[in-house]
Amino acid sequence: MKWTSVDLQKYEQAKEYVDTVIVPLAPFQVGALEASAKQADQYDVLTLFARELEKELMGRIMLTPTYTYITTAEKSEEVERINKWTRHFKEQPFKQVLYISFDPSWRKIANDLEGEFIWLPSIPLKDADPAAVKGMIRDQTMQTAELVKSFW
Repeated sequence: MKWTSVDLQKYEQAKEYVDTVIVPLAPFQVGALEASAKQADQYDVLTLFARELEKELMGRIMLTPTYTYITTAEKSEEVERINKWTRHFKEQPFKQVLYISFDPSWRKIANDLEGEFIWLPSIPLKDADPAAVKGMIRDQTMQTAELVKSFW
């Protein structure tokens, strides 16, 4: 289920089955064109990936809007904010709170998160064939779906 009015109504009726929330994490910056463009591309891929993952695991997960943060933000402050999100989700009650991102900087502080962090290897977009990108997203979705199921 996605964060839409239609899916939220479905969630209300089936919340005993929807026990996992997935939150995409995406960095954001304006300035250095090359870095900003890469982050914009990765944001698009992360959005596509998260939607595919939601489709694959429909009925068990709620996909939230993407949590965006400034690239240069102090990670300890972001961890504190994300942990508040986690506590909120667990009160709903979601049993599993999973964060997904292409940003490897989260790996260093993943143990500080009260939810589980899943790092996704970056999908190269520069000069990539759209069909190849779609295939890579699909492959990564299937692998990640298996990982998510291991939390259940």
